[in-house]
Amino acid sequence: MNKTKETLFNKLRTESIASSYSAIKGNRHNLRIKFLILFIAVIICTFFFSVHINKENYEISELGLDVGMAWTNKTLEAEFSFPVYKSKDEQQLDIAEAVQKVLPVFNFDESVPYKASQQLNFLIEDYLEKTNIINDSILDLLSIKSTKLSESGKIEVKKRELKKIQKAIQNFFDKVYRAGFVDVLTENIRRSEIAARISNNEELLFPSQNLSDSSNIIEKAEKYFQKQLQDGYESVALQFLKNTLLPNLKYSAELTEQSEGLAAQSVPLTEGIVKKGDIIIRKGEIVSKESLKKVNSYNRSRFMLNEPTYSPWSFIGRFGHVLLLFSILVIYLFYIRKRIFYDNLQMAIICVTLVLASFLSWLSMEIPANFPVEYIIFLPALSMLCAIVFDSRTAFYITVTMSLMLVGIRGNDYDTGTTMLFAGTLAAYTVRDIQSRTQIFQSFLYIFLGFAVPVLSFGFERSADFVTIGYRLGVTAINSALSPFITFGLLFILERLTSITTDLKLSEYSNTNHPLLATMNEIAPGSYQHTMSVAVVAERCAIDIGANNLLTKVGAYYHDIGKIKKPEYFIENQIGGDNKHNSLTAKKSAESIKQHISDGIKLAKDYNLPQRIIDFIPMHHGTSLIRHFYAEAISENPEADIKESDFRYPGPKPNSKETAIVMICDTAEAVSRLASNDREKFERALEKIIQEKLLDGQFDESNLTFKELQTIKETCLRSLSGMSHQRIEYKEIPIKSAE
Repeated sequence: MNKTKETLFNKLRTESIASSYSAIKGNRHNLRIKFLILFIAVIICTFFFSVHINKENYEISELGLDVGMAWTNKTLEAEFSFPVYKSKDEQQLDIAEAVQKVLPVFNFDESVPYKASQQLNFLIEDYLEKTNIINDSILDLLSIKSTKLSESGKIEVKKRELKKIQKAIQNFFDKVYRAGFVDVLTENIRRSEIAARISNNEELLFPSQNLSDSSNIIEKAEKYFQKQLQDGYESVALQFLKNTLLPNLKYSAELTEQSEGLAAQSVPLTEGIVKKGDIIIRKGEIVSKESLKKVNSYNRSRFMLNEPTYSPWSFIGRFGHVLLLFSILVIYLFYIRKRIFYDNLQMAIICVTLVLASFLSWLSMEIPANFPVEYIIFLPALSMLCAIVFDSRTAFYITVTMSLMLVGIRGNDYDTGTTMLFAGTLAAYTVRDIQSRTQIFQSFLYIFLGFAVPVLSFGFERSADFVTIGYRLGVTAINSALSPFITFGLLFILERLTSITTDLKLSEYSNTNHPLLATMNEIAPGSYQHTMSVAVVAERCAIDIGANNLLTKVGAYYHDIGKIKKPEYFIENQIGGDNKHNSLTAKKSAESIKQHISDGIKLAKDYNLPQRIIDFIPMHHGTSLIRHFYAEAISENPEADIKESDFRYPGPKPNSKETAIVMICDTAEAVSRLASNDREKFERALEKIIQEKLLDGQFDESNLTFKELQTIKETCLRSLSGMSHQRIEYKEIPIKSAE
């Protein structure tokens, strides 16, 4: 009864392992979900192709022309008369020149001279009325030295001299206010004249060189009073002047801005007209600046006439356009990268990347900016992310698709599309063999080079000025500097939100001091040595056939961690001890051997190992037959009905080249110990093992070719033979007898 229960338990455990992988496969390999993901992505990208907020900007750029290109369409003839619009650069330049000529506007206060005079009169009259005693200090100040004068005489002298001072100050007022006294520093006025607003329709102009301000008015007054007054009187005049002088011109930022706005609006946006029937550009003609302006003006005029540009058929056409671009990538994935194609999570990541690139391309058309915003699209960052998550070849195809999407969304913008394609390709290949996260930031120079070469090439071809080329290079430098940071941030988010494990993440588990490996080395040293040998050989095999050598090595490190639970049941750990299987039936022995698969998966999950590593635990045996105990069971009871399924591992079979390599190397390493001194015997045994697994269907899902199998066999033979080479037995030095 107990035996029956144990058999049932082992069967249920085996079925649970297989069913868990079936569930994962069902959720991540469902075709309906895959097509839904692709359909949603295509619809979103079609939206970016079809809907434009800044429609005028899109319509004008839809032809994708630039100076130096050839007009490949038929000869374009004007169907109606239209004005020739200046280019945006010309318009901006003309507006800047017009604004530059605008004079700063000041409010002119005509009452200030009168107020200053009244204030001066008030101060002098008040002084004369309230001061009846003339002391020596006042007389000294007025340079009246005579002491023979009577009190009334002194007052009369004082009045007479003050009147002279008052007249001098009044004359100075007239001179200053005629030239203009401003409330700002004259050194900040950059124009030769200023405008004084008297009323809404009347202005006066004042030469800037004649203006006075608070910094130079006293100096001017001193010079003036020295000529008009006697010695000593100028200081009295300055005292009165400081208490009465007011600026009659007050700067108005609001009025100045209004004048600048009016000047900008008054700049003509056109420069001529094309009449109906005139030839705009002929077929084969090289596009010049003038012809480009005419073509763009014609397209703009058509838009302003509200000609229909969108229709249901137009949307269907754009949907087909996007579908074609997606098909390029999907076909590649289906035939070359089946592992990615059949994984819905990875397909979703690719679709999100394409949608994000499309959104950035669309945004570059909608944002009104005075700089080349198209060069700030972070397509190289997305290319690097794809190279790290998938591989450089897949990243290249994704980059091609993103670049074509950009060209279409931006209205046939060939220059920007080609630039992004080249920069994105270089960016993807710079992280091809990345081993640490800091290497991402080394891509800056390569990305900038990828931008600089096309920008310079197209700039020289189109005869662009050096200022424009330098401006574009500056924007691309910003893109190049920010792209590694964006890649790093997106990679961090992706690793936290999904089960995707990049090679960067795998490298963190390649340290042999990992707690699991350290425990194996302590508890199951024989299995640990076996694991290290398998990892070395498997890594070489992966390099030789072009598989992921890092994934293969790390997967080999952890493929047998389940043996930690019961190390004594495995021959490599039975050093000088009893063989546990001697006391078990063949079926029980097979079950104890198979248990290291379920134990390994549990340990791996307890230590949060990535799924890419966990896959190696069941797949390195697949559904192989445990031949030794199966043969032993038949020998023990030849008449019994022995079920082969009871002696097979739970699976699943290897689904990648990397897991298949570890399967072969695991068996090859064990066989090499049996035939360590006989290379021919080892080669025959290895050939037989590979043939048996091939015929047993263990490699059906791994995509291994016969040529790659042959390469793996030769690498295993060469590597394992070298590991187990013979050594000569050194003789002992004979001890000479004493003479």
